[in-house]
Amino acid sequence: MKNKIKASITILKNSNISILDAARLIKNITDFNNSTSISNLQFCAKIIETGLRHYRTKEMSISEGLKIYISQKTHLRPESYRDIRYLSKRLIKRVPEIANRNFSELSRSTCEHYLSIAFQTPSQFNKGRAMLHALFNFAIRKEWCDKNPITLIERRKINEKEITPLSIKQTRSLLSSAQSSDCFAAVALLIMAGIRPNEVRRLSWNDIDLSENSITIRAICSKTGGVRQIEISPALKKYLMQAKRNSGKICPTNWQVKWRYIRNISGFKDCWTQDILRHTYASYHAKYYKDLSRLQLNMGHRNQYLLRSRYINMKGISKNDAYAFFKKL
Repeated sequence: MKNKIKASITILKNSNISILDAARLIKNITDFNNSTSISNLQFCAKIIETGLRHYRTKEMSISEGLKIYISQKTHLRPESYRDIRYLSKRLIKRVPEIANRNFSELSRSTCEHYLSIAFQTPSQFNKGRAMLHALFNFAIRKEWCDKNPITLIERRKINEKEITPLSIKQTRSLLSSAQSSDCFAAVALLIMAGIRPNEVRRLSWNDIDLSENSITIRAICSKTGGVRQIEISPALKKYLMQAKRNSGKICPTNWQVKWRYIRNISGFKDCWTQDILRHTYASYHAKYYKDLSRLQLNMGHRNQYLLRSRYINMKGISKNDAYAFFKKL
């Protein structure tokens, strides 16, 4: 017995743990061993092994992990990369305490609380949630944690407001204001092809085939990453032929500034509704062609749900208006 005590003292030397404390720790561990298949010693070894693995996952803070995550996302489109940087900076700024928290110690409820502080509106909350979800998936691959608490956080419901499509008079006003500028083709595509604003910014004249009456949205240009073709209506073809150049981007230099000016002089100063042109195109298309499958392909949607629930609003659109939109606007 004396030899065992001496051996124990030697093992614990310089550890600042007494034999009595060591015994208490072992007793606390073995109190949880309800298994008859392994000995108390084997159980203690498993607890230590598990504890070491768990301890390693706590060595990466959110702020340091974000730096690594962002540095590996430079291959993304500029808009996507900018969104990640903006959302992460906003989260850290609004909730400074999250910066020094470790990935492995954050729970679902804590993350939801932080997101609610940093992002107040349902739309902002969902964007912040998506960014944090991707960050935790990255952390799992890096073995900084073993689960993603964001998966358990539900997206906030967004109550979509009814968007009234532009009238024929309003669309003509926009086209007329743009006609003498180098923005004419881009404005015509936004209105009469329902292309997303960021997709138009990436388009070039090589993507437009007037002989085939088609616009190709390449994967690198598309929001969803898929390739699609959009029909060119007779009215749109007339405007594209007026503005056509042999090559180069559709949108000119300083496009955003010029496009805002066109909207302002067309009567939309301080009252422009986001995505109204896609809503306008979808509504007139549904009224004229009565073919949602065809519209879905042009819009680049995975299914028809968004068309039915959000985009299409034919109230106030006559058959003559729909005809004019695609044939002689």
